Amino acid sequence: MKIEKPPIVELELEIFEKVTSTEFSTFLNKTDLRYYYWDELKYRKNLPLKTQAENWALVKTHRKLKYQKLSFGKYIFNYYLSSYQLKELHEFDLKLIGGLKQNPIMPSDRFEYFKSSILQEAISSSQVEGAATTTEVAKDMLKTGRNPKNESEQMIFNNLKAIHFINEFIDQKLDFKFIIDLHSIMTLKTEAESCAGDFRDKEVFVTDHVDGEVAHIPPNYEEVKDLMNELCEFINNDDEFIHPIVKASILHFMIGYIHPFLDGNGRTARALFYWYLIKKDYSLIKSISISKVILESRTQYDKAFLKTENDENDLNYFINYSIKNLRIAFEKLSQYRDKKIKEREKANSMAYKLIQKGLNKRQADLLGYFYMKRKNSITLSEYSEKNEVVRQTASKDMKELVKIGLINENKKNKPIRYYLSTKDDIENFINN
Repeated sequence: MKIEKPPIVELELEIFEKVTSTEFSTFLNKTDLRYYYWDELKYRKNLPLKTQAENWALVKTHRKLKYQKLSFGKYIFNYYLSSYQLKELHEFDLKLIGGLKQNPIMPSDRFEYFKSSILQEAISSSQVEGAATTTEVAKDMLKTGRNPKNESEQMIFNNLKAIHFINEFIDQKLDFKFIIDLHSIMTLKTEAESCAGDFRDKEVFVTDHVDGEVAHIPPNYEEVKDLMNELCEFINNDDEFIHPIVKASILHFMIGYIHPFLDGNGRTARALFYWYLIKKDYSLIKSISISKVILESRTQYDKAFLKTENDENDLNYFINYSIKNLRIAFEKLSQYRDKKIKEREKANSMAYKLIQKGLNKRQADLLGYFYMKRKNSITLSEYSEKNEVVRQTASKDMKELVKIGLINENKKNKPIRYYLSTKDDIENFINN
């Protein structure tokens, strides 16, 4: 994938005066919001100055005057947080995280979503790197615990192990051993395993996943350890506050930029992104899959790297992409919560109507539970324990439900499992 490099802009008095005047404030504020890259800006209509180059110089000078600089070795990176980014980070903290805490997911639903999200993250992170298997097949492997059958499944299996691994090291500082151990787990029994155990000792070229052309030439391998040491110091240093999402995004980008390993860098970078946010008490990050959103916007993910490197290492392109992805992922979690609240309200209403039709509360609650979770089943022992009744009472309840056709028995397996045939049976029973 190729994107056009922007023109180099030198600070000039004429442009500086335009930037510092109020004449172009509205336009420049809009560019903070949208954060146009050169090839996006030059085709826009109704720009304030005559030529494309002049408009880009105006925007770029505005940004340069605000830049904060980060240096790793001889490489200088730039970023700044506009009022729009600060607002989005604030709303992210309060509305998405705070909002979920004020109106939380029920423990049983949270556990179900948490398990699903972990599996999805392991699968999607591998699919971003080229794992060729369907999500359904991959989930079946992870849920049943069967051994991986091929390289793609092994990548996914390794990703799941890595997610569990990082949760055991939340309190530690970032260091070489942690990064190398994490990478080793990611690459176990795959072609990339030969790259594990230490940072790379040769040159590497990063190719585009679409056209195979060279997209990035990382720093020389002789610089890797020094660069990684500086990155660890940057991440571990809390003397100067940088918003955790911004800092996690920089960590993600820098692993991709330095490319400390010959292979497996992307998976490692995304795992470290997760690790840092969990470390900084963003516990709800465990309940979402960032890689699924990345997979759905893979081209934009690649472009965020390219735009940053092409435009004087301006990290805002990648930071903005990360913030957007987190927002989308947490919005999905919020939508799941709202869906479950509606389902629970409907199940409670259903249970009330069933009691009115003559069922006892235990039976009504069971059918409401089945109505919400169509694929579930239950044994007599589980029903007895759940309702704190003796087996004889549990058996009586079940026989009545089977007799009136609201549940079915699966006698092929021992113990016998009881399950709902269709939701229509419950609705018909209530309405008749």
